Amino acid sequence: MNPNKPFDIKQLQTFDKLCSTNSFTTTARHLHVTQSAVSHSIRNLEEEVGCKLLNKKGKKILLTPAGERLLGFARPFLAEMLKVKEEIIEGGPSIFESLRIGASDQICRFLLPDILAEFSQSKTNTKFEVRGLDNFDCLNLLNAGEIDLALTLEPIQRNEFSFVPCFSDEVVVVVYPNHLWAMNRRVAWENADQEKFIFPNRRGYTFRKVEKFFKENHYNVRSDIELNSVETMKELVGREMGVAIMSDWAVKDETSSGRLIALPFGPKRLIRTWGVSFLHGKKISLSEKKFIECVESLGCRWTVNKELTSKLSVLS
Repeated sequence: MNPNKPFDIKQLQTFDKLCSTNSFTTTARHLHVTQSAVSHSIRNLEEEVGCKLLNKKGKKILLTPAGERLLGFARPFLAEMLKVKEEIIEGGPSIFESLRIGASDQICRFLLPDILAEFSQSKTNTKFEVRGLDNFDCLNLLNAGEIDLALTLEPIQRNEFSFVPCFSDEVVVVVYPNHLWAMNRRVAWENADQEKFIFPNRRGYTFRKVEKFFKENHYNVRSDIELNSVETMKELVGREMGVAIMSDWAVKDETSSGRLIALPFGPKRLIRTWGVSFLHGKKISLSEKKFIECVESLGCRWTVNKELTSKLSVLS
């Protein structure tokens, strides 16, 4: 008897089957071995533990207290071993994969919880590491190999990345309810130079897209305040300290309650495309593929719901 030697799997399987069938002959038939091989396996197992595991009483096989203890361990152990084997065969290497995701703070707050909830239904044992970053930092970390996927706006002139478009949103002008633009239901860009604008940080993609819009339309707009925090932007607008530029979904709750008013840029709306970015030529793993599919699925439902809400708003 060697107390440091682990149990032999085949001996445990033989012992488990014998306890189930209560017959050496039937156990041998199930395991496709001879009856003497079953007897030999049980004898070796008893030698390993240093005591009797079962006794014969006529044609019956009775477990000793030691045998009952071993059976109580062996059955769940063997069942779990088979379960893990099946999971690995079905899921492959991704069953224990770690997935590093980069996303903006807004995406992390508003969309990522739903994306991860949907992903969890895929039953893959994936560990997530999420980094809250702006678009530029996400793409830089992708380039450096420090994250695997990034939820970003469509990269601007970055050929080293592949991009899977998943959904679109609209950049809107947010004003307080008694603002003249809110009452007229339109942005009077001809008077924009009289307004205090609260812009997203100029380092971001949104600032560049908005700035391009102003230049193309020859609007004279200045950014009095630039912020990374959407919550702070909404708070300032609510206190009538300016008008803000942000995504429509970031101010959804406030506009639904009437605390703030979101106005389109004009007849030509300012639309952004969101999706999943990754290094060009990268071989996508099973978990990464499932994550992208979840973002596409959620983005599709989100877009449909947003369009339906907009139509109902117009009808009302």
